[in-house]
Amino acid sequence: MRSATLKQIILIISIVIGIIILIQLYWLNRQYTFEQKEFNTNVMKAIRGFYEDFGSNAGLQLSKGVEVPNNNSFLIKMDDTIPPKNALIDSLRSELEQVNVFADCKIAFYDKKPGRYRYEVYLPTLSRQENAVKVDLPIIPKGYSYVYLYFLNRNQYILAQMIWLVIVSILLVLLLIGLGMSLFYLYKQKFLVETQNDFIRNVTHEFQTPLATLTLGLDTMSKASFYQHPEKVVKYNNIMQGQVNYLKQHINNLVKVIKTDAAGINLLKEPLIINELIRSAVDQLNFNLTEKNGMIELHLENSKRPIFADRNNLFIAILNVLSNAIKYSIEPFILISTKFENDNYSISIKDNGIGIDSKYRKKLFKKFYRIPTDDIHDVKGLGLGLYFVKKIIDSHHGKIIIHSEKEIGTEMIIHLPQQ
Repeated sequence: MRSATLKQIILIISIVIGIIILIQLYWLNRQYTFEQKEFNTNVMKAIRGFYEDFGSNAGLQLSKGVEVPNNNSFLIKMDDTIPPKNALIDSLRSELEQVNVFADCKIAFYDKKPGRYRYEVYLPTLSRQENAVKVDLPIIPKGYSYVYLYFLNRNQYILAQMIWLVIVSILLVLLLIGLGMSLFYLYKQKFLVETQNDFIRNVTHEFQTPLATLTLGLDTMSKASFYQHPEKVVKYNNIMQGQVNYLKQHINNLVKVIKTDAAGINLLKEPLIINELIRSAVDQLNFNLTEKNGMIELHLENSKRPIFADRNNLFIAILNVLSNAIKYSIEPFILISTKFENDNYSISIKDNGIGIDSKYRKKLFKKFYRIPTDDIHDVKGLGLGLYFVKKIIDSHHGKIIIHSEKEIGTEMIIHLPQQ
């Protein structure tokens, strides 16, 4: 299974996992809301029983006899009679226990005549000691006396009632997240294995051809009669030199990539004339160009103004861009132009090659990336050239701009700061 197919499967599974997690969270929220309503219902049942115990306001509808200022508070309307403290506490304790409400509660009796609390009592659960928690209840002025019920830890109490549901839900969510991460890791490993295998196949192919040419050339040159034809000597020498340069370029790219990935690029900046580097790169690729009946036209700026840059790295970057321009053209015609723009030096390399589809441009500078074709080996390369070009230009604080049209050609513009 290719990584592209696996990626789609993992994406679908990840979406399903996300939906399951959302459903789980929604269900927990619904359950929490239900428990909140159930708590209110049970407290109202306890208040009804409290009214019956005291025979006061017994016929009054609960909706009129009880106010709920907030989620934690209940005001129970009372007549003007001041209920005995112990009787009131015992009644409320008993009624709350009967409806299974065991939340910490502060109880106070508000007398409307003096406009203050006559007494306040802390009603703890069995796990707490009396007066273990100090809470000052705010006075809520009313035109009637009332009993104030304040549940200190209502939310924590409700969550404690749901503890096993919460634990199971958390474990399920963690399990699903772990599954998603495992699938992502599987995809990443699969992708790395495929990338490694493609790289090995590419290296094998790229090195086999020039080595076969060099072996054939050396066998031919080992014959004594070969040197009786000077034109053949020159021809074979050029061919072998071109293959050596080709191998050298790939090996340099591999070595440079390994070094820069491990420790970054160490720049040795010095004043240099870019036009000289361009001419050297053109000379080195002359055999490749001649082999494809190509031509390079130079429109270089005339000034001798240098820029400060790393000679060796910048030479490799220019060489790689030119090599691609030749490689992806049937009969290459390459136009190279340079110019100063303010404090930047601009290098334009324009070819008449196959062009680059817009959907591939963002991936063009990734390591080992090669634009898909019908045959992975129909165009030579290891997918390292442009990756290294980008790293070099970035290290110089420059930028690369690509203009390309399918079947018409590509222009790569490199902007470098002068300093």
